[in-house]
Amino acid sequence: MVAETLVFAAGIIICIGIELGMLGLVLKELEENKVKTGRYSVPWSDLPPIRKGLLVALPLTLIGFFIWIYYYSIFSPGPDELYNHEIAVIGLFFILALIGNFWFIRN
Repeated sequence: MVAETLVFAAGIIICIGIELGMLGLVLKELEENKVKTGRYSVPWSDLPPIRKGLLVALPLTLIGFFIWIYYYSIFSPGPDELYNHEIAVIGLFFILALIGNFWFIRN
């Protein structure tokens, strides 16, 4: 039991470290782009239509899917619960996907 918890905690720490490293690389690339072009990101008018669609459609889809999961799926909380652990984890993953979507569009 303790060994499994330690392995799980080590995995989480490694995952967070990798994410922070990738965030550092993204921030470095944004600064380099600012120096070259004078802007951090591409203007909306210069974005290809597919990237514009992703910027609009993905957040709406994820929010709608989360509402469906919260109210109608097997993960929905019980009668006396505001949330359960599965909903919190799914919500966290959806938030990370939305943040990743906005970073993708921004770069």
